Amino acid sequence: MTDRNTEVALERFTWRMLSQYVSPWEFEQLKQRIQKWDQWCEEWSKAARRHVDIGDKAAARGHRLTAGTAFIRAALYYHWATFLFVHDPKQWRAGMEAMGECWRKAAPLVDPPMELVEIPFEGATLPGYLRRPAGVAKPPLVFLAPGGDSTKEELYDFGEHMLKRGMAVFAFDGPGQGLVSTRLKLRPDFEVPVRAVTDFVLERAPVDGKRLAIGGISYGGLFACRAAAFDDRFKAVFSASSWYTPAGRFPGMDPLSQVGLKQYMGENAMEVQNSITMAGAAERLKVPLLQIYGGLDKASPPEHARRVEKEVKGPVTTLVFDDGVHVCNNLHHVVRPLIADWLADHLR
Repeated sequence: MTDRNTEVALERFTWRMLSQYVSPWEFEQLKQRIQKWDQWCEEWSKAARRHVDIGDKAAARGHRLTAGTAFIRAALYYHWATFLFVHDPKQWRAGMEAMGECWRKAAPLVDPPMELVEIPFEGATLPGYLRRPAGVAKPPLVFLAPGGDSTKEELYDFGEHMLKRGMAVFAFDGPGQGLVSTRLKLRPDFEVPVRAVTDFVLERAPVDGKRLAIGGISYGGLFACRAAAFDDRFKAVFSASSWYTPAGRFPGMDPLSQVGLKQYMGENAMEVQNSITMAGAAERLKVPLLQIYGGLDKASPPEHARRVEKEVKGPVTTLVFDDGVHVCNNLHHVVRPLIADWLADHLR
């Protein structure tokens, strides 16, 4: 019998994992091997190391694309190894650092390659990666913001769809995300670090600064909307399964997620969560907004999209997929290309 934390992680986040380079077969094997939460990080890490080995052997033979994909998969397995596993700081940090090493190995091998960037911010650095479509001198650029318990690596597949449509992508970890959470905690005015990231990238990257968009998943969607509300450089914004405000959610969350939020938001996680809101920002949002919601999503139900719709001043497209879960990860093959098409239309 598996313990409660393991059940929560395996059942609640199944589609999220399977939409992120996780092999269904290996996922089933992991479900059989992980019976206790204390086994979670090590079992996922073992699986990650097998893909690192695949990548190393492929690279040695000159098979760059195979190696790059293997390192991306390994990094995402390490992401799941550390996912909410914050009660053991030693294992958590080791997994995070291993994920970063896999990302560095993948960066020059994937097509198009990743340019890894470290952005100074308030005494720490915010890591990100820029990918530019081949053959486009100054492409439009989409900034991508992760959710409260996710990292920039989880946005890789979103970016793949955008690259194929001629857009560059820049995904990054902000305060409270990934290893940044050991230095800076997630904050309600996330538009402040977004502005710093935007300034840094535009000063250095050969992109079209007049064709910028931003988007995010879960908390990242709300933060993307706030960023677009307070920075008129963004010409479009998308939000997948977010909130008008997540205030009041903390007491009803499962204990595993509560512990995780304290890593990302600090010991006063409930106060921070209650202070995150579109109030005062929605009325300033004037650019086109795409909202994606899942009808089966109890975490961020579609009524939050309706609240945002009532206050924003720009055009809004809200799509609710009746059979969609959080971020519609079970419908990623439909939703992620749709988001990319919408962005391409608005940045053309």
